[in-house]
Amino acid sequence: MFENKSAESKTTAKKKVHKDKSVRSVKKSTVQTMPYECFVSNYVCLLKTGVRINKETTNLYSKTYLVPDTNYSALTKKEQHAMMLSYIEMLNGFDSATNLQITLLNTKMNKEDFQDKVLLKRQNDGLNEHRDEFNEILRKRVMQGQNGIECRKFITVTVQAINIEIADSRFFNIEAHLSSCLESMGTGLIVLNANQRVRLMANILRSPDEDIFEISRDEFARRSEKTLCCPDYFEFKKDYFMFNDKFAKCLYFKKLPNSIQDTILKDIIETNLSLIVTENIEFVEPANFAVLLRQTCHQT
Repeated sequence: MFENKSAESKTTAKKKVHKDKSVRSVKKSTVQTMPYECFVSNYVCLLKTGVRINKETTNLYSKTYLVPDTNYSALTKKEQHAMMLSYIEMLNGFDSATNLQITLLNTKMNKEDFQDKVLLKRQNDGLNEHRDEFNEILRKRVMQGQNGIECRKFITVTVQAINIEIADSRFFNIEAHLSSCLESMGTGLIVLNANQRVRLMANILRSPDEDIFEISRDEFARRSEKTLCCPDYFEFKKDYFMFNDKFAKCLYFKKLPNSIQDTILKDIIETNLSLIVTENIEFVEPANFAVLLRQTCHQT
């Protein structure tokens, strides 16, 4: 009897394992791997619906902002300290219903942007021959060398809300807070619309020089914009993955030292490689912080 029960239990265990594996959802196309559902307005993206958080069902909405560059290294020690205090104040203004992602993006410069922002414009003053010669030197030095990499900084805010109206209200308050803090840091905040976010995803997953025409509201309603920014294929290996003609690898800081330099991210970005550095921040209510701290210390 014991042996039969043992064999029966093993058979049941195998069935359970097989059942658990069959539930797993496998993406059938690269379009389905895009980590959002749709754009619900010209600025807000719906990431996921029906998310269970603390026994409540909610939705996740996000907005992405471009942060113009500020020359931190040229400031005095006192000014740098004041900027760090403003940064801490900015983080303290968020609650547990909000997630924050700070992104430093190194990508190759778009050729059209390069021509508009860097190259000298032709004029009717008889000096166009010298401008053309100078522009040709810039093309060879910048676009063909490592300096063809440009760094941009983004802040992506994700809020929990049961509908878009509540999400818009939260985004309004968050933008006011971010604008105030960033202004004291000597920079600003530029919200990206739906077309600009698709262009940004295409820069990463396809090519900065790929032409994407203005996407209409009807196309967004059909969710056809995903085909413009998703790669043609994904292939995952043991410790790296491939998409289109690119090889990529994900690395993370498993444990940070007790003391780090404030230039650590600057040193990484200045490697002039195509890379993405993200800092994902999840905020905790003060009442739950002590419990989380004890759990962390216990695991350590």
